[in-house]
Amino acid sequence: MSNDYKYLIKRKNRDVWLFSKRIPKHLQHLYEGKAVYTKSLQTACIKTARKRRDVLLADMRIKEEHSIDGGRHTFVAFYNSLKWAKEHYGKDPKDAYWTLDLEDLVETDKFPEIQREAKYAVDSGIIPTKYTHTLRESLHDWLRKNGHKHKDTISKSKSTVDKFLAITGSHDIPLLEIDRKTVVAFIEEEAKAMSASTIRGHLSRLRTIYRHAWNMGFIKDKENPFEEHSLAHLEVDQETHQRNLFTNEQLQKIAIWADAETARGSSYGLLFRLGLFTGCRISELCALKVKDIYTENGITALLIVKGKTEAARRTVPLTDSLAEEVLSLASKKDDDESLLGLNNEKAIRTFSNYKTKHITKDRTRTFHSLRVHTSTAFLRAGVPEERSAFIIGHAGGKTMTYGYYAKGDELSLLKDYVDEAEKIIKRDWLNASC
Repeated sequence: MSNDYKYLIKRKNRDVWLFSKRIPKHLQHLYEGKAVYTKSLQTACIKTARKRRDVLLADMRIKEEHSIDGGRHTFVAFYNSLKWAKEHYGKDPKDAYWTLDLEDLVETDKFPEIQREAKYAVDSGIIPTKYTHTLRESLHDWLRKNGHKHKDTISKSKSTVDKFLAITGSHDIPLLEIDRKTVVAFIEEEAKAMSASTIRGHLSRLRTIYRHAWNMGFIKDKENPFEEHSLAHLEVDQETHQRNLFTNEQLQKIAIWADAETARGSSYGLLFRLGLFTGCRISELCALKVKDIYTENGITALLIVKGKTEAARRTVPLTDSLAEEVLSLASKKDDDESLLGLNNEKAIRTFSNYKTKHITKDRTRTFHSLRVHTSTAFLRAGVPEERSAFIIGHAGGKTMTYGYYAKGDELSLLKDYVDEAEKIIKRDWLNASC
């Protein structure tokens, strides 16, 4: 549509122009919850309608800016105008500046409260805290000066600020209004779904952004509220935290996500299925190389060369469907290449972000929970404990006589156990026929 008619429509059966504009979800509260804001322009003349539309758009833009920044940009505009006027007309108490009305100075009668606060700030030299430099402003300035940083660092910094502001319930916040109590609330909320190390990373990035504002002179004499927060209690809690099973509905939703990832050529789908049907840790799966796959007598297995403990060194047979998928992927790569092509930390973060956003914030349910599903399936299938411990990589599996390299009849027996576990998992959690 031509800009001449943008946001303009004719009222049905009447020769009157209407203004109609879609409202983003995060701003709908400003328009009584309406997804589309419609207003009569009370004219049949298109030229008049365009002028009234432009005025209305300007008013909406200011209204929306105020909802986001608390009126800071309007304050800054008034403050700069008043400061200029004082510098030119207010050197002496008898000069024109001191007798001018606010309307004369800023050429508007809108936002009288912000006008008064701006004039007080110019006269007293004290800027109200709510109009001082904000967290997002500091972030944007830091990004502008650190564009050479790794793209992952930049992405994490933006994400951290978004997470912190989401906890405060605002789009932006003045740095000087952030106190330690607010930061503690952020830590406690994040602890419901994130590890202590992840929270520590958030705090480090927020400290950097806050310190940047101080270094640049945007704020003065303010203690950094992101400093010196102990997370020791969270680390103790999380070390001893039991991993719980996903519910049927949750696991089925993750399986759908995994299928979608596979359909678009991503390895995250296979990562999920390997975790669920083998019980391997995510670090073990991401460390697999093509040469760690071997096939004997029609059975394909993974060699976990090194892992979290000595017991983690083991042979893990694959179900037929997994074997076909793994061999197909391996055939396209060299022996020393990563099988999945996934970075361990990024894979953990990707799965965790999806799980937290779409499944549950419960931090007892993580990728590691898939091992619990596998272990539980072995138990329900009646697999001897020392055998299931070997496949999973628990200490009890050390009693197996063949070290970590199973072959021949031993491998065939382990394959039978893995096949039984697959049936149990599909039956009890995925509601799929075996």
